[in-house]
Amino acid sequence: MSERIRDFAQWIKSQGLEHTLPRELSKLENLTTLDLGRKKLKSLPESIGALQNLSVLKISGNRLSELPKSICSLKNLRNLQCENNLLESLPENFGALSSLVILNLNGNQLNALPQSFYNLTNLTRLTLAVNRLNHLDVAFKNLKKLLHVSLDTNYFERLPEVFGSMQSLYFLDLSFNKLTTLPESLGEIKELETLILEGNLLHNLPSLEAHDMLVKLNLASNHLTSIDFDLSKLEDLQIISLENNLLDSVPSTLCKLSKLTSLDLSANRLTSLPECIGNLTNLYELDVEANLLNTLPETIKNLTHLKSLFIANNHNLQKPNLPSLEYCDVK
Repeated sequence: MSERIRDFAQWIKSQGLEHTLPRELSKLENLTTLDLGRKKLKSLPESIGALQNLSVLKISGNRLSELPKSICSLKNLRNLQCENNLLESLPENFGALSSLVILNLNGNQLNALPQSFYNLTNLTRLTLAVNRLNHLDVAFKNLKKLLHVSLDTNYFERLPEVFGSMQSLYFLDLSFNKLTTLPESLGEIKELETLILEGNLLHNLPSLEAHDMLVKLNLASNHLTSIDFDLSKLEDLQIISLENNLLDSVPSTLCKLSKLTSLDLSANRLTSLPECIGNLTNLYELDVEANLLNTLPETIKNLTHLKSLFIANNHNLQKPNLPSLEYCDVK
């Protein structure tokens, strides 16, 4: 029996965790899933590297400020959940975890990633939200199998041209960073269904027309003064959020989004809405609150599925007579 397994068993006992894990050393050695989430742990022992059969490791919600170097020797680890800790860095050899498919490092204090990180080429799901990252190496393009990426609530001012190789990526969250521009390679992601860019400093956008599979697009709380690409190309779009920008108009191409169910244009500078808005017959939520609107288009009566309408804080707009309406924020 490995001495390190004995050491790990001793550590378990010292932490008062015996009741959550098998006591027999042989069972411990063959462990495939280890859940140490929310145990108030401040550190993990180097002996954790003895658990060579580990496939899933859950250590979220602790007080870990670093990970033991031996964690990088867990060659069979496929899922690492390490959310809401105090990590400021990762071990230099972190990329040796070559079997990792799912990695959750949300809510730590990471300000950089080791170069070996970009060797994690089997990753399909990566969440690095709510950290202190401001740099992504161009080697990020090596992670070609990614399906779901969350980099929100960091300090990125720019991102390298890395997305062209990620042809299966369907979810990308870049919200609440400091992005003033977007990489052109974003337009090369063919399968993208959700793109969240809320809370950045974007003045204009690269053409998003290539994303004809996009279902949800969130551009809220940026510095956009116009939509300068053909919205009608996003033919699968169901949800679009443009609130809290500097828009004084929206293009009539918006009216061709026949699958749209939710449209948020609140807190802009709109003086009118396109007359063709009545074409959006699947719309069930429309928010144009806090604009400069004097009237609503006549065609709004064609929105026979509209359930929620927000029109307050304009120029005395009146609630339209729509039988389908369940809520309106003005009488």
